[in-house]
Amino acid sequence: MNILFMEMQHQNLPLMKKLVEDGNKVYTTQHLDNPEYLRYFGIEPIDSFPYLNWEGGEIGRYSEMVGLPVVQEVIDKFNLDLIYCSAPSQAHLLDMYEDFPVMNTTEKSRMLETKKLFARTFAEGCGIKTPKILRQGDNHLDLDTTGLPSPFVIKPKNVWHQSCLVHDSGMWHHGKENFVGIPMEYYVEEFIKGYETNISYIMSNGKWAFTFSEHCDESLAKRIEYNNPLAWFRNTVVEQMTPELDKRVRDNVVEYLNEAAKLGGTYEGSITQMLGEDNELYFLENNVRPYTHNSFPIPFGGNEYLDAFRNNPQKIGDWFEGRKFPKLVFQSETITHPEQKTIMKYPMHLHEKYNVHVPTGLKYEGEDFWLDDGAVVLVFEDEINQDFVEEMKKETNLVPYLGN
Repeated sequence: MNILFMEMQHQNLPLMKKLVEDGNKVYTTQHLDNPEYLRYFGIEPIDSFPYLNWEGGEIGRYSEMVGLPVVQEVIDKFNLDLIYCSAPSQAHLLDMYEDFPVMNTTEKSRMLETKKLFARTFAEGCGIKTPKILRQGDNHLDLDTTGLPSPFVIKPKNVWHQSCLVHDSGMWHHGKENFVGIPMEYYVEEFIKGYETNISYIMSNGKWAFTFSEHCDESLAKRIEYNNPLAWFRNTVVEQMTPELDKRVRDNVVEYLNEAAKLGGTYEGSITQMLGEDNELYFLENNVRPYTHNSFPIPFGGNEYLDAFRNNPQKIGDWFEGRKFPKLVFQSETITHPEQKTIMKYPMHLHEKYNVHVPTGLKYEGEDFWLDDGAVVLVFEDEINQDFVEEMKKETNLVPYLGN
């Protein structure tokens, strides 16, 4: 098959690699970030799609006037058999296709991520607790933080944009335009202190299955006020949850996923809940897409996995049942800010030696691999290979981030 991935940054490398190995021709819309690394694995980046269109003050959408004709042109040019869209900002471009095979969210199901107030209300309707709303309004630029606690969380109501954790309410006026520069409807939530949990799942036209779960503390990665961090995973600890908490996290979202399945769509997603200091689970968000910089292993061959994804998600869920997938963030101690760029040679041969899944986002140049953003996140199967860790430390200045 000829398959196009309409994706965000490094979401689908493991699946695309497996599909190439099974003899498929794989294309991706990701063409700006290290395309030679993708070509090394036989994946072909294309630059046909438009960039984000901000005309009229609309945030996070692609121009339909440009985008819709481009979709058909790409289908015809590359003789495509299937499009898999994991980029919510592009997904609406495929809504009109009823006869051409697509894997995509529906207009309603992607609102579970792109419309945060809708997502919150949906979770409440499924019996999941949510943080208290402290304030809301039509223009976040006019937000008066007098009386708000520190920290607090500000979220867009109806546009797809990241939330912002504001550590000091008194400093909001210094950074609000860096958050979003044009007026935006918003609401302010209380900040729930606790233990952050993630549970991932596959959704397939009314059927769903759990995949993996983990604790992921990104708070230090997002500590740079009102600016994008170096990478979402820098200074991030990713841990396995206890079996008891894992069961509780899953049980808490069963009704939610049953209701979400009624909204349609074929996609991968993850639900973030916070275990608060009061021992209650609170809904924070649902991403109806894979992680960015996703290097999670794919069971089966590419064709078999794709068939299960589209027709039998429980087959994928069964493969994950009872297994552990510990992650480690390896990062440079000398690169600490997005403006710093220190390119280092990356020891890809260690992945081959120890059979460790390869990371995303490397450069490939002159038959060597290079790292230029200061960190990689690596996924291990069953347990962390300590011999790999020690050799990585010897051959690079990357060290595993272990928090406290």
